[in-house]
Amino acid sequence: MHDLHWAGVTEEPITTYTQPSAEGYVEVLVSDSSGMGVGFSVDANGTDTSILYQLADRIPDAYVELYSVGLPPVPGSHRPARPRLTQNEVVWEDPDESGTWQCRVGAYPGTSADGSPSA
Repeated sequence: MHDLHWAGVTEEPITTYTQPSAEGYVEVLVSDSSGMGVGFSVDANGTDTSILYQLADRIPDAYVELYSVGLPPVPGSHRPARPRLTQNEVVWEDPDESGTWQCRVGAYPGTSADGSPSA
């Protein structure tokens, strides 16, 4: 949510979630002040990194459905960044120009995945 706030969302939606089901799935609901909402499931049986990846993959889609905008954008473009799971972290990256820009999920627009200033 931090990354999407810095990406220009003026209203921060409300995010609620359930306790894990017997199968280990958590239901997540992202809603705005008008009462509109988008829900999805996350498999909570994985590692913290895999759960973060699932959230990073699904929450931007919820924003598209709520606000008709893809977030967070790749800096200097209108393209929405997509999450990628690396060996031990999740990063945002430019889906059209692999390797030209990336940053850790939770650090947008701060630093690139290697800790250097992002472009």
